[in-house]
Amino acid sequence: MRLQPRQELLSVWKAICRWCGPAKSFNWADRGGSNSISDAELLLCLLLPPQRLPEIRFDRPDTTQSDVYGALSSFGGPVDIPQRVVELIGSYLTTYTDPKTQAPTFAAGNYLTTAPDDDREPIPEQLALEVVDAFATAVVFCTAAIQFLRGYRPQVTRKAYLEEIVRVEEAAQKRLTAAMVGLLRSFTISVFPADAPQGRVLRETVYPGSGYSGDLVGRIRSALGDVMAGLRELGISPDLVEDLLDNREKLFECGWSWGVVQGAAPVKTPSGAVFDQPGIAESFPYLYFTVVAVDGIRDLFSRDTRLAGLLNEEQQGLARVLNLQWDLAQSYWSALATLGEGRWPVEELPWRTTDEEESDYYSLLVLSLVRHALADRGAPDSDLARITSVLEDLADRGRIRRRPLANDPALLMHQPGRWVVLVGADQVGAGGPPVGWRLGELSSLLLGRALALAAQVNDPQEEARLVRLSDDIWRHLHRRRLGDDTPGAGLWDDPGNVYASLPRRDKPSWYHTTRVVQCMSTAAEYIQRESPPGTRLSANAADLLSEAERVFDKEQLRGSSAGGPSLRDSLNRQGAGLRRARQLMGTRPGTAVSILHEVLRELDKLAAAREEAGD
Repeated sequence: MRLQPRQELLSVWKAICRWCGPAKSFNWADRGGSNSISDAELLLCLLLPPQRLPEIRFDRPDTTQSDVYGALSSFGGPVDIPQRVVELIGSYLTTYTDPKTQAPTFAAGNYLTTAPDDDREPIPEQLALEVVDAFATAVVFCTAAIQFLRGYRPQVTRKAYLEEIVRVEEAAQKRLTAAMVGLLRSFTISVFPADAPQGRVLRETVYPGSGYSGDLVGRIRSALGDVMAGLRELGISPDLVEDLLDNREKLFECGWSWGVVQGAAPVKTPSGAVFDQPGIAESFPYLYFTVVAVDGIRDLFSRDTRLAGLLNEEQQGLARVLNLQWDLAQSYWSALATLGEGRWPVEELPWRTTDEEESDYYSLLVLSLVRHALADRGAPDSDLARITSVLEDLADRGRIRRRPLANDPALLMHQPGRWVVLVGADQVGAGGPPVGWRLGELSSLLLGRALALAAQVNDPQEEARLVRLSDDIWRHLHRRRLGDDTPGAGLWDDPGNVYASLPRRDKPSWYHTTRVVQCMSTAAEYIQRESPPGTRLSANAADLLSEAERVFDKEQLRGSSAGGPSLRDSLNRQGAGLRRARQLMGTRPGTAVSILHEVLRELDKLAAAREEAGD
């Protein structure tokens, strides 16, 4: 693999230190300024990698390796680094807490923009809007921060430091609870007649070229039967759900809107906290925010979160509801994307949403949900190979592996990115323009999905295919790093380095840098995993082991072990080699084959020597 996670992650840390400066005068802003999402993304660049690659941990000063504290030298020495990180986490949590209500805030700030052809700026009330991306990022950030704080606390003896750690963890827990409630109140369903415009697009997406028929609608509803039953169990919009269940001529979508939806029920936690801020987001699922929410919520059920006991009792209750929402959304989109016989709908590029927008970016988002669903149910490699083919097509169509055309519209997906209007956001304040969200991380999202899929497949040839694709995408992303002659050298993102027709950038974006760092962390997990052995290689190793054991047993039977010291030492070594090869058969058959070749070679030398001696 071309991507070497350890070296690249340390390089990113050095670049962050150059841009942000010493921890005491830390510069949070990227090229767009600061907001609750981008500042959390910056901290995630520091907190996430050690959780995926323990060798670069810095929460235990006695074991921090020299290249790690060298990369974070602006924070001080091994003892200073975790202290400074605690201070940064605490500063972030204080900054994004309302001083009047002491409630966490999740404003999207400068991440909200007007349409590309609209030269107006969002008004302050719109910049204060809270979005699902902020909630999901907060879930990932808070779980990472709490895990870091708990790993560092046993190393601390000074009372003042211990009190600071406790205070910061309590603030992180409070923010995590608020983020979970925000996600819970942003989940929504949309029900529409099968012959309405939304129903027509959904039908044509699943069954291209098919006209309206009750039988076709019935097949779609049948495939989504478990999801519809789960919506009743979820308990939101009960009248709407009952209408859907009772009316066989209706279809639906479910997932996350861009923020807390209109009419969202208040949530009261066991501790007495009440979350009743009125929602303004339309009650309609957005594909991008659904994928963001699914990825963020997955962190709540990760092995590390469970083993470390990061969630308190109150959060565990919220997590159970989020788990149901997460399962319903993932099941819905993956069922639609793989419905029917022959080619899956997700293989028909590009994906079209029910508001009649289509983009390869949407295909990649849907593919993310399909991959998760296939992994959860242990799908065969033949299904995973179909996803690989779509990823390759998207890399080509996105001009990541192919040369762009003149005035190529595909480049717009890289910069400025696809703009999605947030319906309802223009109702805030007086005279606010329509505002939206830019989707621009196609390359990093594609790399992350390819690496995750490579860790999922069991076929070595399919795995090698995905690694080659990952190498191609990483080569592309590496070129998009800001150059040494720029203030943000070593960080991301400058598509102009790859595509000459795009404007150049010289300052970093934490939005893009964090996503590349997440890819590096995924690559580290992939490299560390035990690769499943190939069937042919395993069979070859088994045959060699059988032959080597027979030859060895014959030498024992002839009494070779009773010979001189040199002969006995040789047989002892070959016996140890056989035992080692047998241990490796299930996980590393290639290594076992190498050992067995050497064992057979040495045993043959003994046989040849005996023949020359006339035995």
